[in-house]
Amino acid sequence: MRFPTALLLIPLLAQASAPGKKPVPPSPGEDHAQHGPLREAVYEYERGMEFADGKRGIQDYTQAAFHYRNAAEKDYARAQYSLAHLYEHGLGVNEDLEQAGRWYRKAAEQGDPYSQNSLGNLYATGRGVPNDDGEAAKWYLLAAEQGNLAAQSNLANFYLNGRGVPRDLEKAIQLCSKAAHRGYAIAQHNLALMYANGQGVAQDLAWAHAWMDLASEELESSAAIRDRMAKVMTVEQLATAQELSKAIRLEIAAVQK
Repeated sequence: MRFPTALLLIPLLAQASAPGKKPVPPSPGEDHAQHGPLREAVYEYERGMEFADGKRGIQDYTQAAFHYRNAAEKDYARAQYSLAHLYEHGLGVNEDLEQAGRWYRKAAEQGDPYSQNSLGNLYATGRGVPNDDGEAAKWYLLAAEQGNLAAQSNLANFYLNGRGVPRDLEKAIQLCSKAAHRGYAIAQHNLALMYANGQGVAQDLAWAHAWMDLASEELESSAAIRDRMAKVMTVEQLATAQELSKAIRLEIAAVQK
């Protein structure tokens, strides 16, 4: 039995929280002394976050977009990412994928990994920008090198399928495993499928079931596939899978402390 591997392009923050709510970490090299224009940009960005989070008594994405734009125009990467995210999802502004791509690019060129991954997603799907797997892979790589889990997972799928890069199962396994061991459910799901199908590794249903069980804590589709796997596994394989799942959970918990 083979379990088809799907290319799952879900931005990290969009999966973790409602679009536009959670701030992204500081951009590489960002100066937080907050002097002059930077102080003003931070102020506007934080006002935008308050409206996006509903901390002013009402959630108002229109006001969030207004303040994000003020900060984004001062070249503040975190605000550029947040404004792009609102354009992508039509929150507080009319959905405009070209504008989303424009603002993601501005932040991505400053080195923001979340924007790099999101821009890669647009190129991978041809939304707001030309469909270009080479460009998508370029941006995924830049984000993955900074430890962005979504980008590592997306780039792994590109290597697995030979999209925008030469097919390389070893690199696919390495990247997917790296994100999976840090608790990223999509990578856990796809790593499980690689083990189930023997792609880049020897086929091993115990490992496949263990990783799919972990992914099922966040993804409903993973639970269904895990249960399908169990029907073709021996009692010994299932017992091994349960032990592996426990060990991996402990390992992930230690990394996330």
